[in-house]
Amino acid sequence: MGLSAVLAGAMALSMTPGPVIGILSRFFIDDLGLTRTEIGAIATFHAFAIMITSIPFGVLADRLSGRYTQVLMLLFVFLGLMTMSFSWDFWSLLVFGGIAGLPAAGANSATNNIIVDNVPAGSRGWITGIKQSGVQIGILVAGLTLPVTAERVGWRMALVLASLVALVGIASTLAVVPSAPRAPAPAREAGMRRSRLPVAVRWLSAYGITMGIGVGTYSAFVPLFAQENLDMGVTLAGTVIAVSGGSGALCRVVWGWIAERSGHPSVPLLAIGAISAGAFAATWVAAYTSPYLIWIGAVLVGASTGAWMSVGMMAAIMVSGPKQTGQSTGSIVLGFAVGLTIGPVVFGWGVDTFGTYDLPWAGVVLNFAAAMAMMLIWRFRARSAEACE
Repeated sequence: MGLSAVLAGAMALSMTPGPVIGILSRFFIDDLGLTRTEIGAIATFHAFAIMITSIPFGVLADRLSGRYTQVLMLLFVFLGLMTMSFSWDFWSLLVFGGIAGLPAAGANSATNNIIVDNVPAGSRGWITGIKQSGVQIGILVAGLTLPVTAERVGWRMALVLASLVALVGIASTLAVVPSAPRAPAPAREAGMRRSRLPVAVRWLSAYGITMGIGVGTYSAFVPLFAQENLDMGVTLAGTVIAVSGGSGALCRVVWGWIAERSGHPSVPLLAIGAISAGAFAATWVAAYTSPYLIWIGAVLVGASTGAWMSVGMMAAIMVSGPKQTGQSTGSIVLGFAVGLTIGPVVFGWGVDTFGTYDLPWAGVVLNFAAAMAMMLIWRFRARSAEACE
């Protein structure tokens, strides 16, 4: 139980800086004079930092250990949030937001390796789901507390207080996670393993792009959409993100259990793609029908788009060869980060250019249709290969 809690906490802290950009977007716009396109660009650069460092951090987790890689990621959480609190314009927030993106690049690799080293097969689905639920718990807590704290003491102090929690995470990791350093592999062998990652990792990485587009768009712009199109206040709009986080925290545990027992990863991922399309469609039409739909959308986003990583990470653990877990995880996170990079800036540009959220929302829904088609093709090919054996 202690290990599960520490892993979930590390994931919560490592992944929270991304949603923070959306949760505090109104403060950034009002105080720093940013545009919606610039908010999207900051979220995109944050994701770009994840993209370019995910595989190197995955290799580091394989070569060093999950324990010490996790400590390093939590140190980046502290530095990222602390420096963001000192931002004075678009460019400074862009750079500091990039630093805050580094933990998300290595947290999955670190925690997956800790699970492989310390949890026997057959029990990994639940603990993977629990540790992935930490991401949504972090979003839930951030969505509920940051807007209120920012309104009372200012957004800068809210970020400072959030950064201090990372120090608690570091102490907990060192106290609870066993020390199990991995022997460094020869450079030639490591290079060979990196070039021979399972084909399944490529499918998961490609699927991750579509999920990244959805997650990046939702976390960066749903609070602003709720404020501008549904007349919600800052605190209530932040609660929308919190609801998606709470839903995802529960569903990630379930998806982790399902993933370990499903015949093929494409099956649960196909279902996640379908639910995601419905969730974003509900969010979109809330402005034209009933504002209650945004809450239904938030629950469904948490249950699908926000929970897909439980399946992706369990699949990475299951398909990876010896000492490949970090590299496989890094590759999947890379795909996800590509989507995070693309989604927010394109969405923000679309809103600024066309003066409406309609076309950007439609684009994201079509993105999930593509995710479903991808999983159908993968499943068909996998069955054909099984039939030929």
